[in-house]
Amino acid sequence: MKKLLFTFFIISSISCFSQLKVTGYFGKEIGLSYVFNDKFQTEFRVSDDINSEFNSEFSLLYKVISKKDYNLNFGIGVSTFPFNSKNIDFFESVYLPLQLEVVPLKEVKSLAFVLESAYHFSNIINGSGIRNSVGIRYIFN
Repeated sequence: MKKLLFTFFIISSISCFSQLKVTGYFGKEIGLSYVFNDKFQTEFRVSDDINSEFNSEFSLLYKVISKKDYNLNFGIGVSTFPFNSKNIDFFESVYLPLQLEVVPLKEVKSLAFVLESAYHFSNIINGSGIRNSVGIRYIFN
């Protein structure tokens, strides 16, 4: 536990890590975002559901609207199953995410809520469609 707290303190205090964002989604996913500049960010997301196949997603997001209390992002991403089984291919789908990041508390700028809707284009039968996600995001400042 001490090593984890020490690592967290070091990472949060180094300026090169100041653009990291960690998101816990209520749909049993964990995401790690990195902001490159004022307009672009990437997000790597993994599924942590024990009862399903291990899924990973990578997306590139463009900041369409940037306000003081919220950001609206649009992008493109790929969804993969790195430890694929006989039933699912490695490459599962391409998707188009639309993400709203809201900072509700003016005193706590490092906490945000994330609402995302993404359309998946999949080769799996009945695999295409809209997926919605809600999460809580911590922004390293």
